[in-house]
Amino acid sequence: MEQKHLRRDLAVIAFTAFLNFIGLTIAIPIFTPLCLDQSGGIIAVGTSIPVRTTILGFILGIFPLCQFFASPMLGTLSDRYGRKKILLFSLAGMLAGSVIMAVSIMRASLTLAFFSRIVMGCFSGSIAVTQSAIADLSDEKSRAKNFGLIGAAFGASLFIGPALGGFLSDPAIRPWFNYATPFWLSSLLTLVNIGQVAWQLSETLPPERRRHADFHLLIGPLNVMRAFQDAVSRNMFLVVFFLGFGFNFFTQFFQVFLIDKFAATRSQLGMIFSYIGIWSILTQAVIVPKVSKKFRPPQVLTVTLLLSAGIFPVLLLAPNYPLLFAVLACIPLTNGLSNPNLTALISGLGGVERQGEILGINQSVQAMTQFLPPLIGGFIVGQPYTVPIWVAAASILIAWGLFMRSR
Repeated sequence: MEQKHLRRDLAVIAFTAFLNFIGLTIAIPIFTPLCLDQSGGIIAVGTSIPVRTTILGFILGIFPLCQFFASPMLGTLSDRYGRKKILLFSLAGMLAGSVIMAVSIMRASLTLAFFSRIVMGCFSGSIAVTQSAIADLSDEKSRAKNFGLIGAAFGASLFIGPALGGFLSDPAIRPWFNYATPFWLSSLLTLVNIGQVAWQLSETLPPERRRHADFHLLIGPLNVMRAFQDAVSRNMFLVVFFLGFGFNFFTQFFQVFLIDKFAATRSQLGMIFSYIGIWSILTQAVIVPKVSKKFRPPQVLTVTLLLSAGIFPVLLLAPNYPLLFAVLACIPLTNGLSNPNLTALISGLGGVERQGEILGINQSVQAMTQFLPPLIGGFIVGQPYTVPIWVAAASILIAWGLFMRSR
């Protein structure tokens, strides 16, 4: 492929991932007040707080649960029919999900809200398809750097999305702003994304490299079980699981830590998340390309996984905001170096012809790490704020140990 077309396709894929992540992160500040609002939410007036928080847990958890089943299906379909067609199909589903969520809020329909989360969870597997397209365009030397584009897209969305969602849902800023406004914007951005992919993205998987694998609704769980039967694949996916579980466990309860130890306000919480997003962008845009030129993924992961595990307990030693911010900068740095290098190794497990399937399984394993922490959240929230920090550190330390064993 010509270098000009290669750069264009990588840019389109990165922008697609960015808009996709914006559509997801824009909802971060929405669901909690939407479910707890006694007058303008989607839950009936008079519903008790315990019932509301239970419903909130299901709304948050149903998305990654559906993603667990759907991501391998979309990855396998992209191996069979090509990346572009399945990516457009996935984006169309995300567009439908965003519109349904906006309508559910306007109609105060909890049923439609759940349906929207199911639709969006099923079609969010487009992330696995974009990763497969990047793998198609990469060689061994450029793979980690190119996968870093996905991390940069997520960092940028984490910086922009939550702030944008909070701004657009606040009627104090504009009288016509409400909970539905961010989802209408998300729908518009997804529509733009569909047009961009349709007109600018080349098909990255030629017909001669496609494979006609069997397709059925349980392909996700079966592929995960099959992947865990092979010793090398099992160890690598366990690394993905424990790294993702530790990091997601931390992010799920990070706000509790900040509120309990530093009495952080909502504006301070938003500022901290934006700060982490900035470091994520810098890591993926500047540090990952430089590191990937000098070191291979196994060399990077040997160091970054161990450092990631060690950073979390250091948070407990930070007595004030300046030192807290200094420690927080290290978390997106080590995690931002670990993820693209780990994804680069995972993409090579099944060979060129099975990259969509393998990366779909990878996305399912990551989805597991997203819906499991909320399931045990009720117990953890009642414990001292130090517990989630130690659980995160222990989980990532296990990931490092498994990786060293699999090398």
